[in-house]
Amino acid sequence: MTITTGRTILVVEDINEISVQMNQLLINRGHRVLQASNAEEAIQIAEQSHPAMILTDLDLPTLGLLMKLISEHKDLGELVVAVIDINHPEVSNDRLRILPDYNALDDLIGSTQHQYGHQS
Repeated sequence: MTITTGRTILVVEDINEISVQMNQLLINRGHRVLQASNAEEAIQIAEQSHPAMILTDLDLPTLGLLMKLISEHKDLGELVVAVIDINHPEVSNDRLRILPDYNALDDLIGSTQHQYGHQS
């Protein structure tokens, strides 16, 4: 497990209880956490704050829109979206990473260089 602290992670979650849990786990790992409840809000926050990555879940109603807006955005096109889902195997493509647990997220954070050039 790689632990990299001090990164900015944008949590996009529409259910408050899940969002609180995700935020607390990331804060406990030493990360700065930003929060959005939908795709549009996430894009606005990402434009302003340049997070290292976005963490969300597969049940986010606006996940498809979020992925579309990120891929079409000139400054966010390389931003990685991570999903922790213990019910699915680890999956990777250019943008969406489905991870089995927070240890895998730590490894992904440690290996991801943010495209803005910031160490967020």
